[in-house]
Amino acid sequence: MRIAWVLGVGIVFSSGSSAREPTFCRDVAPIVFKHCVSCHRPGQVAPFSLLTFREVKKRASLIRQVVESRSMPPWKPREGYGDFADSRRLTDAQIGVFRRWIELGCPEGSPRDLPPVPEFPGGWQLGRPDVVLKMDRPFMVPAEGSDIYIHFVMPLQIPPGYYLKGIECRPSNPRVAHHAVAIFDHTGTARKLNHAAGGRGYRNAGGPGFVPLSLFPIYVPGRTPRFFPTKAAMPIPPGTDFVLEMHYHSIGKEEVDQTEIGLYLTRQPPTRSMLGVMLSSAEIDIPPGESRYVISDHFELPVDLWADSVWPHMHLIGKEVRAWAELPDGWVERLLWIDDWDFNQQEVYRFRKPIRLPRGTIIRAEWRYDNSEKNPQNPARPPRRVRHGEGSEDEMAVLWLSGEVANESQRQILIQANVDHAWGLMQRGVEFKKGR
Repeated sequence: MRIAWVLGVGIVFSSGSSAREPTFCRDVAPIVFKHCVSCHRPGQVAPFSLLTFREVKKRASLIRQVVESRSMPPWKPREGYGDFADSRRLTDAQIGVFRRWIELGCPEGSPRDLPPVPEFPGGWQLGRPDVVLKMDRPFMVPAEGSDIYIHFVMPLQIPPGYYLKGIECRPSNPRVAHHAVAIFDHTGTARKLNHAAGGRGYRNAGGPGFVPLSLFPIYVPGRTPRFFPTKAAMPIPPGTDFVLEMHYHSIGKEEVDQTEIGLYLTRQPPTRSMLGVMLSSAEIDIPPGESRYVISDHFELPVDLWADSVWPHMHLIGKEVRAWAELPDGWVERLLWIDDWDFNQQEVYRFRKPIRLPRGTIIRAEWRYDNSEKNPQNPARPPRRVRHGEGSEDEMAVLWLSGEVANESQRQILIQANVDHAWGLMQRGVEFKKGR
């Protein structure tokens, strides 16, 4: 103990730490309950439960390893590149709590300090839906094999005068349901692709196969469903199809899933319209051994956009993806940076608050690939030439920035700009292949 004299007043400092040593009940359980048990509980996607002290203590060394490496909880965006809702990133202080608790031998502490175990009510989280869509038959996920991306097409019958205000997704088997995306098709393309595939869903690892009217993330394990922003209910044109993109992964035994979708409607007309911007490139031809193959795309906004989420997509040898917006006043808005891409941990990232991007903003995206033997995700040993394609061992570069525009006329302007941009990408892709 030592004493410091400041203005004649003695202040006592302890030579030891004044902080209380962590216990499970007081310090560890709140972190586990908030960040882990939405997946780590019976019947969910994680392979074991972490609801009790004994369950957490049993896995203590593994928990320390995965939290210190930041591989768990799974959260790919770099800090400072996008302020996202539902972030599962642990702070350095939280990781320190786990580390010190394990160093102390995993003390349980007083049961009086234990917070209530989270409750996960069954049924529809947003209330009774106005429309329920369901896969017309169960889908069988094999015991082993590559991840499956499959699109189920469901015609919509929305009464005139109604608008879509929310979507909820309920997989019947969350053990194999990795994530789901709602896609709206007004072109009839999905219907044709589904018919060509036999009418039981079509597989396409690189997206739905068309420029969508809109798309929304609707299921990731642990994600809480939410209604759309108050001003941005979505009109559904007649003849629109609902396309459910499901990503399944095998767990060592055959499983089946039959997902349900709940649609929530309102008669209140929107004062903003929902849409998005797609950046992409087909100019992909990666030599074996190349570890820093970089491509990019950009899009200039013809109208103001309030961006609310971002969805990046690459395949197995993707390594890094960045997105940013250059505003007309010179400000650069950092939207997303993932520097350790994992094909099996794809998500749509929703901003905590919408980001206003004014007309004239240039949105840029950059993708990097590692086709070397040093990339543990590379399926080819030795590496082989990788080109643009739909298969998971081909490669793709996609980034969808979803948001809202002020009104329907601006929405039509942005739709046309998207179509023109996609057409230009297609032409450049064809010319690129000819040059190779």
